[in-house]
Amino acid sequence: MDLKASKTEQNLHKVFEHEMRAYFEYMHAAEAASDAGLALVADMFYQTARNEAEHAEHAFTLLGVSGDIKATVRQAIEHEEEATAFYQETADVAEKEGFDKIAALFRRIGKGEENHKIKFTELLHSLDQGTPVEGRTVRHSALTMAQLMLPAQANPAGFVHGGELMKLMDNAAGVTAGRHSNSYVVTAQVNDIRFLQPVRVGALVLVYAKITFVGRTSMEIQIEVETEDLSNGQRTKALTSYYTMVAVDDEGQPKQVPPLIVYTEEEEKLFNEGMQRYNARKTAQAKA
Repeated sequence: MDLKASKTEQNLHKVFEHEMRAYFEYMHAAEAASDAGLALVADMFYQTARNEAEHAEHAFTLLGVSGDIKATVRQAIEHEEEATAFYQETADVAEKEGFDKIAALFRRIGKGEENHKIKFTELLHSLDQGTPVEGRTVRHSALTMAQLMLPAQANPAGFVHGGELMKLMDNAAGVTAGRHSNSYVVTAQVNDIRFLQPVRVGALVLVYAKITFVGRTSMEIQIEVETEDLSNGQRTKALTSYYTMVAVDDEGQPKQVPPLIVYTEEEEKLFNEGMQRYNARKTAQAKA
């Protein structure tokens, strides 16, 4: 099907742009509704947003998506290079017009685009050389675990024991680290654990785990725990912590793990903070 230079091709581009705009508008509305405690409204906007994204995907596919991975990566490199230059230019304009905060935003986005270009260039080199890409992304091992809190896990007052919650967190951290390293792992350290809200029997506990930093043999896992009241759907952040896990071989000796590939500004920020904690621990151990 040759759509080139047809009115239908133009309309497909318009469909794609319209549906993607609607997707982001509805996702923003879903977040606003959730913050306002309107769970049903949030769900309706979220589901509609996902449907709009599906519409955009259909239009994008009909426009002729290339199945050539290398060609797609080369195109991505060109796109990110153009985007980097664009954001530099728009930042300069915003700065001249006195919009310093917007200029700073454009520069930050431009830096992210430049980082994307570097990552895609490294990927293309690996594909051209036929060598495997070294490292794993944050998304590769991130997970969510859920468990309903039962009376056997609580004290006589109905509050869940802190040890029970820490066990869930340790398990989530272990699974995340194991998925990243493809090896057995052990808990080396628990840092900055904060009990923000008590957890009662009957609450649904949601544990979110993702890797923030990787050393030679160790991995730092950020753990966030939320509770959900099943009677009204209200969620509350209950605990946060960082777990340091170490990969070990069959003899229980530390083994090297794959590097962590970070893509987003948030991932880079968490990585740098994790590196600071890692270096601080190393310095403290050297002085001990």
